[in-house]
Amino acid sequence: MNGEMHILVADLALACVNKTCRMILVPRWGGIEIGATLSDDDRIMWERIEPTGPKKQLVHRCYIDSEDPKDHGCVTRALSHAEGSLGFVELYLRGELGDAYPTEEAFLENLGLFLGIASHHIADLCTPVHVGHRINYKALGYKSYARFHQKVERDLGRAAHSATITLHRPQLVDITAEYFWGIAQDAYERHFSRLADLYERRDTQAIERMTDAVLGTAMRHTADVWFTVLKSSGMTDRRWTQAPLV
Repeated sequence: MNGEMHILVADLALACVNKTCRMILVPRWGGIEIGATLSDDDRIMWERIEPTGPKKQLVHRCYIDSEDPKDHGCVTRALSHAEGSLGFVELYLRGELGDAYPTEEAFLENLGLFLGIASHHIADLCTPVHVGHRINYKALGYKSYARFHQKVERDLGRAAHSATITLHRPQLVDITAEYFWGIAQDAYERHFSRLADLYERRDTQAIERMTDAVLGTAMRHTADVWFTVLKSSGMTDRRWTQAPLV
């Protein structure tokens, strides 16, 4: 997804959550939108699997059709930011962050950034070219998979402007590696496995329908994760500081 689509996913997820959650999230919207595009804006492509280890993962991809752990970083990234957001709230509410966040506003602004980053990687797991790469791109007229990847994301971006989306009522989910692997597997089976056929036939209408589904799924999972973080941590049980959206 391009930056506009990542922000659109976050906007749609905000529309899904209930009023109590929106009262927490809306004042932090500047930080959430920054987080939703931060990994792309700063060109963060790799992360270490272990903090001191030599092995790295591609943070924007989870190729289901690859057995190499370096190709599975998007699941790691989505999980770490979702778990990190939940743990961050729980530590703050227990008073264990000490002087690191002297004001409630400082804590909330950082939480907004973390939730935005989580949204980015959740949305990538819903995007076909981020979950698979074994495809005969040359037969489709492209010199490399990277070129085909760019073409698909441009098409998704164009179709997003007229997408049809049904809002989703969030539910509590299990924030686990299995949950995020399931998102990637679903995107692979529903969309990536059909890409070659769609582009060979130049089926514009099918690509538009796929865009509707990709955006809707990214919105749903982002809203579910945000709702789970806010509800499970106890954040929705108290009133929080309101602050400008800058």
